[in-house]
Amino acid sequence: MSTFAVAHLRVQGVDFIFIPLSTEMSALPAVEQSAILGQLRDVCRSASLGGEVVPLWRTPSGGLSFLADNRYQPVLARSLKLDFIRTNLNKRLSSPNMSARLAQLTADPFGSPSAAAPAATHARAPAAPAPAAPSSNTGNRRSMPAVHGQARRSTPNRVVTMLFSDLVGSTKLKQIHGDAHSMNIIRQHHSAVRELLARTTTGEEVSTSGDSFFIVFAVPSEAVMFALKWQDLIRNMAEDEGVAIEDRIGIHVGEVYADEAKVAGKEFDFNGIQVDTAARVMSLAQGNQILMTQFPFYNAQQMLEGFEIDGIGDLTWKHHGQYEVKGVKEPLDIFEVGETGLACLRPPPDSEKAKRAAR
Repeated sequence: MSTFAVAHLRVQGVDFIFIPLSTEMSALPAVEQSAILGQLRDVCRSASLGGEVVPLWRTPSGGLSFLADNRYQPVLARSLKLDFIRTNLNKRLSSPNMSARLAQLTADPFGSPSAAAPAATHARAPAAPAPAAPSSNTGNRRSMPAVHGQARRSTPNRVVTMLFSDLVGSTKLKQIHGDAHSMNIIRQHHSAVRELLARTTTGEEVSTSGDSFFIVFAVPSEAVMFALKWQDLIRNMAEDEGVAIEDRIGIHVGEVYADEAKVAGKEFDFNGIQVDTAARVMSLAQGNQILMTQFPFYNAQQMLEGFEIDGIGDLTWKHHGQYEVKGVKEPLDIFEVGETGLACLRPPPDSEKAKRAAR
């Protein structure tokens, strides 16, 4: 599988994914360059990386050339420098479906370093503009967008997409396999989830308690895409390890109180009734199930329908009806998404904390 480095940066309020390529890019005809740009956009989308994709390369004369939409060329021509890109390569992407040509171009980015960095850039427009990848307001300092970091410092309230999870079957796992082996499996589980989270654009872990995660995202579509990849990851892990473990996941969007707690190693925490609601949605779910409320469901469905998620098959989107949830004033419409034929895709059963609303 080919892997290459990119610089995911914000320039004058716009998110860009700068992708260094070999100097051989200069020799390709415009049509083939546009095809390369399209492949790079597909790889970035599959990795849930949002922003304007800009391939760039050194020209034979030592200059710096790039492909970008005409509206961004003036600002990029002024700001792009070879050394700046080299020192800001902050993410690595990989894809098993890269063409041989693209693999070759990403294998030797910029070619051999020159003695002096070029002082100017040269802009080239693609032969035919293609749709830009969804932008996600990402800064270059951490996984959460820079604007969210600023909000954390300047205002106590934020609107976030919240994801709660719980590992189902952990007690039975300990009973069958013993504490030592079970804890090793749970550590593998947590490590795999965090590795998957590190590849997202806006996801950040707020807290972990025992077998549960609390994670936030900037947009519902990325939270849902992450949840689908998570469920696929754990299904494969359970099969490989020969153990019966499943995760249940709940997603909700709401305004929360952001608290710079600095407690138990955390940099911040979120509180409020919307956080409680998100946790209640998760508690409704069964193993191998992703439940959510109305807003994230319709937003994610609109963004993801017709979009191929790497490694994920056809999706089923379902409405399970209204549920009266403890601590929430009005009944909640509960929805589900999952891989057809693999996910739970059943209405949640009634429990002490939630039950199907009478029709």
